This record gives sequence, structure tokens and C-alpha cells, in this order.
Amino acid sequence: MKIYNYLFYKTYILAKRSGNFNDTPILGGILFVIPCVMFNIFTIMFLIEANEIKVFYFSTLNRVIFGIVLVATILAYYYYNGRYKKIIEKFETQKKGKFQLHPIIVIIIYYALSFCLLLLSGLYKNHDWIFA
Repeated sequence: MKIYNYLFYKTYILAKRSGNFNDTPILGGILFVIPCVMFNIFTIMFLIEANEIKVFYFSTLNRVIFGIVLVATILAYYYYNGRYKKIIEKFETQKKGKFQLHPIIVIIIYYALSFCLLLLSGLYKNHDWIFA
């Protein structure tokens, strides 16, 4: 969860800078974390399905339910006992005197890595490219 907490912190900073999420800045942070979590979950699911283990069947209704449960779980994780405040305080104290990457760079790097892993797992599942 350390990676997701760092991603949450950077997206929280980005949401504060934009001013769009002044009333609920935690929501601005979570909006970028959720797609990354979904990329990683689907990567794992592709790898499981590639080994012919049927875990889930995703119909349209199941996808909607999965998305709602995922968002609710991540919201509950960050809201539980003010965890998001503790995460923000932790990274605020660590950043003093250190070089900090811009939040957009962190988000782009994480999205690119997660998406590349998702594509590789899809290629592995379909036995394409080097996995043939």
C-alpha cells in the first residue's frame, strides 16, 4: 500500500493545486488511485485466466458491481480513522529539504508502468508475441 499511498499523496497535492476539489480534496486524490488499482487487479486476473483458472465471470452487471465495490473499498480505506490525514502528514514531514517530483510526472510514470504490465499480461493470456 505504500505505493498507492504515495500516489494518493501526489494526486491529493495535484487536486489541491487545481482548486477543483476544494470541498473534498480526498476525492481528487482517489480519482487517480482507482484506475491504477483497477489496472493492477485486471493484470492479476489476466494472469490467472491465462493459466486456465476460472475465478470470475464478468458480465456487464458484474463489472458495474465490481466498480462500485472497488470505489467504496478505497474510499473506506482512506476515510477509516482519518487515514488520509496521516498519510498526508507523513509525506509532508518527509519532503522537507528533499527533491520532489512534480505530481503529474509521478502519475504518468505509474500509469505507464501499470498499463504496460496490463498489456503484457494480456499478451501472455492470448499467447501472442514472445509468449506464443
